[in-house]
Amino acid sequence: MKIFIIFFFLSSNVISSITFEELDYIRSIANKDSISIIESGTRFCNDFFEKNFPINEYKYKNFFTCKFSKIRNRFYIYKLAVEKKDSTSLKEFCFNILLSWPEIFDHMDENFKSQKKDYLNGFYVDNFFFDKVIDFSNKYDDDQRIITNEINNYILKNRNNFSNDNVENNTLIKKEINKINKIYKKIISESKSDLDNLIIQILNNVVRYKIFINDIKNFKSYSCNWTPGKGIEPYVKRERFSEFENI
Repeated sequence: MKIFIIFFFLSSNVISSITFEELDYIRSIANKDSISIIESGTRFCNDFFEKNFPINEYKYKNFFTCKFSKIRNRFYIYKLAVEKKDSTSLKEFCFNILLSWPEIFDHMDENFKSQKKDYLNGFYVDNFFFDKVIDFSNKYDDDQRIITNEINNYILKNRNNFSNDNVENNTLIKKEINKINKIYKKIISESKSDLDNLIIQILNNVVRYKIFINDIKNFKSYSCNWTPGKGIEPYVKRERFSEFENI
């Protein structure tokens, strides 16, 4: 099985066309406890938009939502049900909406396409410790406190898994300490693993942005669509959210 996996990753033709769904399957063969890239990426993205907007704002204002479509092999970051009541062109209307979201807006620029976006961090599963991404400050003392707290949290949450064998318990804890230190060194050095590079390549192929527009004046529904690095002018098409919802 290991030989098959090595052969799979060494094949450049396969790498160029691999999907997250296939990658999740391969990783589950190698490690049944592996984190699903699709699930962690989608959950983290949605959590990002929810946590970064106070409830009194996003409860009444539409904000971006994240969704992975296995049917289309696309990761959509979309905003829906925006009402258009004036005579502004659809492209200009959508452009003005996007302009108010600088981090997303920058992703349309070819010069910033390769930069990591905070809302996509959930796809980089090599950076996960205990099912979460940890923010390190690059200040040694502060980061060591973060590491200690995370290990203490790990011990607390897994206390029922420990036995009366202290040697075995210490081995388990040491394994987690080594794991979080490895993550710490990787993040601080801003290095990329082979898996990171593969994830970057897949994200470049699958991420799409959409804004659904209800044209109240003309009683029609549209969507504006963007591909990262392809410029700020949207591709506009007739589309209702209901047509997109179940893909």
